[in-house]
Amino acid sequence: MSGARDVPTQLVSLGRSVSGVTLRQLFSQDPHRVTAFSQLVSLGDTELLVDYSKQQITADVLKALVEFAGSCRLVEQRDAMVAGGVVNATEGRAATHIATRAASDATATATLRAESQANDHKLADVVAAVPSSITHVVNIGIGGSDLGPALVCDALAAMRPMQREVRFASNIDPLDLDRALTGLHGKHTLFVVCSKSFGTSETLSNARRATEWLTAQGVRKVADHFIVVTAQPERVAATGITAGWVLTMPESVGGRYSVSSSVAVAVALVFGLDALHEVRDGMRLIDEHFVQAPLDANLPVVHGLIGWWNATVLGYASAAVIPYSRALHVLPAYLQQLMMESNGKSVDVNGAAVVRTSPVVWGGVGTNAQHAFFQLLHQGTQVVPCDFIGCSAALGSSQADHDVLVANMLAQSQALAFGVARDEVDGPATLQAHRATPGNRPSTTLLFSRLTPRAVGALIAFYEHVTFVQGVLWAVNSFDQWGVELGKQLATQLEQDMKGTPTKAHDASTAALLARHRQWRITR
Repeated sequence: MSGARDVPTQLVSLGRSVSGVTLRQLFSQDPHRVTAFSQLVSLGDTELLVDYSKQQITADVLKALVEFAGSCRLVEQRDAMVAGGVVNATEGRAATHIATRAASDATATATLRAESQANDHKLADVVAAVPSSITHVVNIGIGGSDLGPALVCDALAAMRPMQREVRFASNIDPLDLDRALTGLHGKHTLFVVCSKSFGTSETLSNARRATEWLTAQGVRKVADHFIVVTAQPERVAATGITAGWVLTMPESVGGRYSVSSSVAVAVALVFGLDALHEVRDGMRLIDEHFVQAPLDANLPVVHGLIGWWNATVLGYASAAVIPYSRALHVLPAYLQQLMMESNGKSVDVNGAAVVRTSPVVWGGVGTNAQHAFFQLLHQGTQVVPCDFIGCSAALGSSQADHDVLVANMLAQSQALAFGVARDEVDGPATLQAHRATPGNRPSTTLLFSRLTPRAVGALIAFYEHVTFVQGVLWAVNSFDQWGVELGKQLATQLEQDMKGTPTKAHDASTAALLARHRQWRITR
């Protein structure tokens, strides 16, 4: 990868130009704007319409962005990733998450596909071996080992019958596992322990507590109630955790990109292998589009370019994701990790300082979000570009109510884009300033005809590739996360200091807080 780069003067100039034009004006100037800035793709059992006409772009902007992507060698870096090249330079690794769902040379080499297929065969064998007496699955993992399976399971629950109930425990907070185990019986419970390194402290602590719980429940063969998923199977025995089944994942698949790997075994246990395959089918369709479509008609590329434009050229410091479907309520949290852990960097691939990278990614579910933070979106002093995500066919029992939901989504994107001027406000003049909204707030709408397992997979892969595209444009490594390590190291030291006399000097604030905690803590 090449290093940090300045924003081309052409894009800077276009940014100034666009900042002086409103979305109202852009739509009035071009009657064909929606056609020019939207795209429809088929995903087999559903279709996806992506409308980015409400973004602050013009044809000249998009053309310049595509040219900039070319100068950043986006195609070459994408192809290197697909071929298994070392794109994670700081860790000397490839990034092979696409291979975990690939079916042809288009998206992965034969060698990478063979490794993934071997893992899939073992996953299928394990799923078949789990007895029908198991009625509950508890997934223990954190980060991508939690958010990925949780997102898919929660979404599929609205689309497919559950063969078993699934629960998730991720936090070291004992309440998390306590609540996951409430009402369960050991002989009917299976734990899936996901940790790529099999050294994640939260996950191992919860797995040990799960072992103790099973023993207390009178379970004799504890190992028969554990599936482990890891890239380091040799470390399992050393932890003292016994597992009847151990599934592997490639070292070259990052945790936040791992939902199509063996990490998704909980999905297969709860909804069946066919449902997991449908999710992967949707991912693969977007993968193939990503590697085959020209850049200016490539949905993840265009979306990634627009997101980079908003953050880097227009200077918008955050971005919101608003799914208008209860089935996707985990998506904002999932994308927070995917995008900010990948591109939340302050140095480029060569270690040189960079000025701006990932915006803060956040969000919530519509229409709840409308009653939480949309006031800021419409009238606040910060401009927050939004992704609205919805589907036309109802998943719930009332299409009429679902239509109201979609109407709200469309209304919010319309209001953000076009607003209402003071002289357009009904009511007394004294309230006009308070009731006017400036508009000119950019958004993209992703509308599925139906929300299906393939749609869920497509959505995940779409944002994976958006993240990669933006990482290339910012010249950062999207596949490492060194920033989280220092806190882990300090936590280990502080954990020891809580048990006895502190052995290491801390800053005055931390030392005072530690002392107060030691005074107040309750030992049971």
